[in-house]
Parts: sequence; C-alpha cells; structure tokens
Amino acid sequence: MKVSNLKTTTLALIFAGISISGFALDLSKYQSYLKHNKKNASQQTQKLPEPVKSQEAKILPDIAINADAGYGNNSGFMPLNKTQKRLDGEHFLLPGDTKVPKELAPILTETRTPSQGLALNGGTGGILIPSPGVLKPDKKAVGVHVQTFELYDATGNQFEDQDYFDVTISGAWGMENGIEVGFDKTFANQDRYDIDEPLYLNFKYQTGKKVTVGGSINCNSGYHSVWAATGLPVIWVGVGSNFGASDYKFTYSTLPGKRDKFKKAKYGGYNYNYDTATGHADKFFFMVGGLIPLNKNLRFAYDFNGDKFSLGFRFNYLDSLYLEASYLSNGDYENLPHAIPHKKSRNFTIGGTIAF
Repeated sequence: MKVSNLKTTTLALIFAGISISGFALDLSKYQSYLKHNKKNASQQTQKLPEPVKSQEAKILPDIAINADAGYGNNSGFMPLNKTQKRLDGEHFLLPGDTKVPKELAPILTETRTPSQGLALNGGTGGILIPSPGVLKPDKKAVGVHVQTFELYDATGNQFEDQDYFDVTISGAWGMENGIEVGFDKTFANQDRYDIDEPLYLNFKYQTGKKVTVGGSINCNSGYHSVWAATGLPVIWVGVGSNFGASDYKFTYSTLPGKRDKFKKAKYGGYNYNYDTATGHADKFFFMVGGLIPLNKNLRFAYDFNGDKFSLGFRFNYLDSLYLEASYLSNGDYENLPHAIPHKKSRNFTIGGTIAF
C-alpha cells in the first residue's frame, strides 16, 4: 500500500511540475486547427471550378446534332429550302432540309424543274443532251440554234461558194408535273443534196425515284433513241439505246438520186466498215453533262453525247431568255467519207431560248 501511494504521489507531482513550467498540452488550439481545416475542405468541395471546354469539345456536339449539315448557319451552312422558294408541285433534287455550305448553295438549290434552256437536240438541258430536269407545269419554251458546217461532194471537194449552216427549231412544254414533251427540226440552207433532216418528237418523264426517262422519236425512217438519266443540274449522267434502223450499204455516185440517204442518230457514235461499205449507229451510248453557275446569270455548260463533247457558256436573263455559244468537238460522223454525210461540222454553235 505504501509503495502504491508513493507511486501515485510521485506521478501527481510530475504532472503538476509540467503544468507549472508551461509545457502542458494546449488541446484547445489543436481542436481549433482541425475545425479550420475541415471548414476549408468543405468549401473546396462545394466550389470546385468547372472544367474548361476546349473548342473541339464545343464543336463536336453541334456536329452530332446536325450530322447531315455541319455545325449551324453561323458557320456557313444553310438548308436548301431557305435559299429558294418552292413552287406548288415542286420538289428539290435533295431533301429541302439538307444543310449545305453557303458557297455551294447556288449549285445545289435548283429543283427537279430547274431553269434551263433547250439543248441543240431538243428538250431542256445542256448543249448536246437533255437533262433529268423538266419544265414547270404549263411552262413553254422555244429555241433556235445555228450550227455552221462545210459541204463536200462525193469526191471530197469542198463547196466554198457560200457559208453553209443548219438552223434547228425546237420547242418544249411542261405538260404536267414531271412530264415534258417537245419537238425539234433542222433546216439546212443548201439545196445540192437531199440530206435527210427528220422531225423528232421528244419526251421526258420523271419516275419519282430521282431518275428521268426520255426519248426522241424519228418521224422519218431513221434512228429512234431512248435514255435514262439522273443527277443534279451541275452534273448528270445517263445511258441509252438507238434502234429502228438497220445497217446501210452505201453506193457512191455523183448523180442526183443515186445515193443512199444517210441515217444519223442523235446520240452515240457511228460504226463504218470500209470493206463492205456498210455502217450503223451505236446501239448503246453513254452521256454526261452539267451547267455550273459562275454567277447569278452565267453558266458554264459542258456535255458529252456518246460521240462528241461540247464546252460553252449560257447566259440567263430572268429565267426567260437564254443565250449560249459553244465549241463542239469532232466525232465519228466527221470522220466518215465525204460521200456518205456530205456535211462536216465547223465545231461551233450559237443559240437562244425563250421560256414563258
């Protein structure tokens, strides 16, 4: 008991001495420190700064929203139906809500009834070939094209006594929505040879599947043509077939009426066999064309009719008057013996169309 009391007394004296000498633990300050840190931690947890979004992260959600268009009108995109008024019965070649860059809007905003002049071979379109587009319902167009040529006799001598040219008169009518009918007829200013220049009846029909079928019916005994085409006003492609005429055997004579009448097709080339003096137009042909806007009134026109190509310009005034001038390349018909076609193109044509 004495030892225990002695130990207890000794420990009490030690703690008393520590307190007196100022080395006692100040737990109140420690508790204050812990309380202050806990408060700061709580404030940091509640006021964490929002992560900074990069420009790339900001753009990507917009692209996801407008996956078919880009990232909004402010960056240069616009829907097609905002750039051109849609008339009754019209529909765009592309969906009207498709967003396109502003720079491409003039190229892609035309409808399936675009404002186009008549082609040299009849029907609305380029220079040499028709397009998938048709005239608006009840709209009409009349066209005149002049093409210069050289005239030769059966032995290859050129007649130079006057300037020779063909004048092609054509007309078209938007019969109803998606249907266009028309005609074309060529007149020559030469009377030395009875050259067959038939009347053609033309038609176009839009199938509703963004494909247009069309054709040209020869009112004489020559070739008829049918075709199918698809595309935009800036570029379209098509395939077709010529039929209705057989191989012809040509006899060469300088006497009037002793020569077979040459049968020429509107599209495709010509196959001639020198050994048998027979020939026929291509049974199948491919064509491509387009009208590229250079400004509000001017178009660059190009096309290929399966035999020759053309390059030129077409001026448009108020969608009512169209004036054009084009270069035409040589084709199979220019390379035939003079005794067969007699006429050789001078590779140039001018024309105009009035639409009303």
